[in-house]
Amino acid sequence: MSNIVKAEGFVVNTTTFKESSLIASILAKKCGKIKVLAKGVRRPKSKFCGVLELFNLDEIIFYKRESKDLYTLSDAAVLDNFGTIRAQPRRVNSAMVLCEFFDKTLPLEEPDDSTFDFLFNFLKSLRKSDDSHVRQLTFQYLLKALSGAGVRPHLENCVKCHKQIKYDNRHVDFSIGTGGIVCDKDFDDTVISLSSKTHTIMKKIYKDEDICIDDTSCDEIEKFIPDYLYYHLNGLILNSLRYLR
Repeated sequence: MSNIVKAEGFVVNTTTFKESSLIASILAKKCGKIKVLAKGVRRPKSKFCGVLELFNLDEIIFYKRESKDLYTLSDAAVLDNFGTIRAQPRRVNSAMVLCEFFDKTLPLEEPDDSTFDFLFNFLKSLRKSDDSHVRQLTFQYLLKALSGAGVRPHLENCVKCHKQIKYDNRHVDFSIGTGGIVCDKDFDDTVISLSSKTHTIMKKIYKDEDICIDDTSCDEIEKFIPDYLYYHLNGLILNSLRYLR
């Protein structure tokens, strides 16, 4: 038996299915991440043309069956296509980073409106952001998203012995493997050096304080993020992250 469900959701991924169809991953309000099959969407005269573009906010209607986790899309309409983001490749790539993150980390059908709102706030911020702040904004939201995934970096004291660390005002030692800063007695072979400035910025991000991430700190975050994701999220690789500039 199937139920007809109407929901608002963001398109976070699409994959080709057979010759003319697509399977879309949708981060839907009140439903969580779902997968829908859009039959014939790749045909020129399909009613779904332009609807399943990445990071569109759509209103969708689909048939939900108890015994399946792939549902048939019945109807869809675009609520917001974030056209100003699509006009600039850097912003498109930025939006792709967060969409890919949620597509690869969220389990199917676990309702979580906070994640929906988080992605919506990111896209709205990205839409009105100054072009020079796109990279900064992406890392700011990506770091925050780690909290929702349960892998927030430990930044307050030694992640192993929990002792307070006396910094030299130049750098802190961060262990990728254990997920936080470490003292000189708890080094391991995954330790990297972060500037004290970058460390302070990261702490402010998690406290929702106003920040300004300069290019140097962005570079540091960009270097540590891929390894951190790989270690703590089951070998996760964000392909879109390598094109963020």
